[in-house]
Amino acid sequence: MVQNKKFNANLLYMEKIKNPLLTTAEAAAYLGLKISYLHKLMMRHAIPYYKPMGKLCFFSQADLDHWLTCNRIASQKEIEQQAQQYLSTKRIEKT
Repeated sequence: MVQNKKFNANLLYMEKIKNPLLTTAEAAAYLGLKISYLHKLMMRHAIPYYKPMGKLCFFSQADLDHWLTCNRIASQKEIEQQAQQYLSTKRIEKT
């Protein structure tokens, strides 16, 4: 709860100064992850980040949004539709 209030305060501050980059703690709060897990993702190069001076790491909110949405899982209905489409295409090819 305290971390959430701190994150909200940081977001308001960022909006005032128009800073498009998040610190590691802010990025972890934005993603809903623990900082240690975010560090693990960074070490695996599984998440995009910037390291301009070789020490501090920053994250673009747009990059984080893209990372969050890049591995979409199809719903059961979508899978069934794709299967029907595939089968109908295969039937046409056989004839």
